[in-house]
Amino acid sequence: MTKNNFVMKFSTMLTAFTLTVLMVVSSIHCQTNDVTHGTFPENDTSNTLCFNPCTVKLGDKECKTICLNKSYKDGSCTGFGIPPTFKYCCCTK
Repeated sequence: MTKNNFVMKFSTMLTAFTLTVLMVVSSIHCQTNDVTHGTFPENDTSNTLCFNPCTVKLGDKECKTICLNKSYKDGSCTGFGIPPTFKYCCCTK
């Protein structure tokens, strides 16, 4: 193997590796910033507002704090779907 051939293969592999790392980091970054616009659950649309999905970092306690800061009476993570597979932070008046 000649020196030029080795350098060409090495630079190609380095470029492919760099692009792969950038794509992985980009996809992870996009997943952690998942913001859902406000929607209303079906049971009582006039008194409840639901938004961000509940996660490990955004649980019932954090949801309630956000809702109280937005002048709602209460807040909790509420399940949606049949069976309830997705939980969203919901504030009630």
